[in-house]
Order: sequence, then C-alpha cells, then structure tokens
Amino acid sequence: MVKRLIRRAATAIAALACLSALPAQAAIWEATTEWTEAHETAYAEWVREEFGKDFFHKPEMTTVFGLALDCSDAIYAMRIVYAWRNGLPFVINDPTGKRRTLSNEFAKWDGYRETRREELDDGSWRTYQGPEYTEADKVRAFIEYVGDVTSTLNLVNDTYPVALGDIRPGDMFLLPRNHAYIVKDIEPTGAMTTLSHSSPRAWRIMAEINDFPAEVAEDSRMRDGYRRFKSVEHLRTDPLKVPGASAEQWEIAARLGGSREAFALATQEALASIQEPLDQKATRLFASLCDYAVQRVDIVNHGLNYLSRMEENHGRQCMGIGEYAEYSTPGRDKKLEGKFRLLDALRSEPEWQAASFREKGVIEAIFASGNAMSEEEVGAFCAVPFDIVGGRNMTLRELYRGLAADRLVSDPHAPLEYRWGLSTSEWTPQCQSALRS
Repeated sequence: MVKRLIRRAATAIAALACLSALPAQAAIWEATTEWTEAHETAYAEWVREEFGKDFFHKPEMTTVFGLALDCSDAIYAMRIVYAWRNGLPFVINDPTGKRRTLSNEFAKWDGYRETRREELDDGSWRTYQGPEYTEADKVRAFIEYVGDVTSTLNLVNDTYPVALGDIRPGDMFLLPRNHAYIVKDIEPTGAMTTLSHSSPRAWRIMAEINDFPAEVAEDSRMRDGYRRFKSVEHLRTDPLKVPGASAEQWEIAARLGGSREAFALATQEALASIQEPLDQKATRLFASLCDYAVQRVDIVNHGLNYLSRMEENHGRQCMGIGEYAEYSTPGRDKKLEGKFRLLDALRSEPEWQAASFREKGVIEAIFASGNAMSEEEVGAFCAVPFDIVGGRNMTLRELYRGLAADRLVSDPHAPLEYRWGLSTSEWTPQCQSALRS
C-alpha cells in the first residue's frame, strides 16, 4: 500500500514536471508601459520624422520589408510597429468577434514553426519544420493577420474624431469602405503632407502628397473625417463620447456646403500659426497636382494588367462588379479635376500678378489659352509617364485639356489612350459592370 502511494506520488510529481516544462502562453511582445499623452506626442513626432513613404521598402527592416498592404493595413501596421518598438500595448476591437479585443497578447504564433518545402537533387520534395518564430517573426505575422481581418470600416470604432485645430501627425483622414490617409506632417503654415497605400493590396511605395486629402467630412453617421486611435480604456466607448472627441468637422463642412476645396482651406486655417505666402502655396499645389497625376499611372496600369491576366488565364473580358469597383477611377478623377481647379483659382488672387516664382509660367501655360510655352517646356516641370511600355509622357496641360473635354475614362476596360483622354473618339462601355456603375 505504501509502495503504491509512493508510486502515485512520483507519477504526480513527474506529471507536474512535464506541465511546468510546457511553454506558457506568450504575448507577441511584452508591454512594459501604458500609453500616456507623452507617448502619443512621441508617436506623432516619430511619424513626422521616421515614418516615410518607403517605410516598408527598407531591406534592413526585415520585420516589415516586402509587406503587401492597402490603406487601412498601413495605418494599423504603423501603430503596431511603434507600439512594439516602445514596449507599448496595441489593442483594437476584435473584428472576428471571437474575443472582445485583438492585442499584442494574441498567442496565435506561440511556439509556431512554419512548414517549409525544398526540392532535392533527385527532383523529389522534402517537407520540414522551420525554426520557432522569433518575436520579430510574430510581429510581422501579426501585422499580416490584422490586415487580413480589418478594413477601413474597423478603423471607425478603433478611432475617434478630432477638431481640425487638434490634428497632428499620426492621425488619419478616414473614408469608410473607400480610403484612408495618414497625416504625415503639418507645416507652421497649416499645410499638410499625407501618406497612403491604395487597393488592391500590394508591396508598393506609399503615395505622398504635399496637400490635404481631396475629401470632406460628410458622412451622416460621422464615421469619416480626421481621426485618432482610441486609448485602451475607451476602446469600447462610442467614438463621439471619447474624451477629446469633436464633431466640429461635420459642422464646418455643412456650413461650407460640402465643398472639398473650402474644407481644405478651413483645415489649413485652423492649423496655421503663420500665413502661407502665395508663391509657396502655388509651388506646393503644383507639386501636389503633379504627384497625384503620376500616381494615377500606377492605378490605371494595375487595372490594365489585371484585365490582361484575366483574359489570358480565364478567358474573361469583363470584370465583375467588385473587380470594377477595385480598378475603376471615377473618384480619383474627380479629385484630380478638383486639384486643377484649386491651382487655377490662385491666378485670381490679387497678389498673383506681382508674384515671381519658378512655377508661375507653367501654371499660366496650363490654364491660359493661346499660351506660347511648348509642350516640351511644360513637361520639364512635370512629366506624367502614362505609357511606361511605350516610353511616352504627357504634360499637365495635355491632362487638363483631356479633363476639361471630359475625355478621361475611369472604366478599367478602356484602352490606355481612352484612360488618359488622348483619344478623340468617345468610349462606349460594353461590360455590365461598367454599365451598372
């Protein structure tokens, strides 16, 4: 009897030893401090100084190098990286509904080993387990997972709206179901620089625009506009009831009749500590217009490449509704037109005639009929490489004329000449997805 009890005790001790040898559920990283206003200020400074358009394109930053992202992915990734590097928690509402929150304590990759395959000399394949994930591996996997399960809609409840005069780097301008911009920097003149990824998800340099988002806060449910990440204690609080939240943006936008241009000016005025000189403003808006036009090249080419692959691999010539929404550019083209309109409006300012700066002549050449500046001279200031395969560029004047004549086609089924307004014949949509848009 005594021997049996001793054996049972030994078995129990051995079992406890085995249990103690099992790995504990480990966080992706350990949060050693909590977010404070000082941390938020440091976060804003980090975005301004270190988070550039090529942040995910630096080979030495192996944790994030090569990530395929869209606009909301980049915003979540930005916050995750900063929190990880500074021992801070990252917590958002769990979009899967499996738990209340999704955080750095997620143990999905605890002890995880990736299954790998290699081809042997005889042509056969060997399957084996890679090394256990490091903390950096877990962070990368977490960024990808958050990107998979979230969208711009999730940002609505993970953030709260701020007053225009309170905007700072690290904040965002959100358009649920559509797009999101990162506020990169704000000059003393109130001028803003934004960064953004776009759809579809891809590894690309972020778009950087030295201008305000070509948008206005207009959502009837106040889900859009300039916003900031919530603190952990207010994660489940209604965005408009979070301390510091403000509905001012929508009040201002309504008072301005929903004008995007007027809303941008109101935002600049709210943020400015000094007035922006006309020449500086014109130079900034011209550079912003050029950047925006050049970025359209990537969007158009993505659509044409997808259409080509679709035809080759599946024999389809028409995109579905979802595909059409992904690759068409009606909203982008309207914003492009608005940027031209805003730049043109500067020529009506009282100080325009007396102003002297490098871009003044080319701005006049874009808008003034009968201007003698040649296309080669206009193109020297901004060349839009619309036809990368053919090596052709177009000037902003040619682009403006296409827009003014309503020749730019947003339908991704249209050939390149139509997409850029160079064809004099009218484009007739044939696909149902285009006809129903």
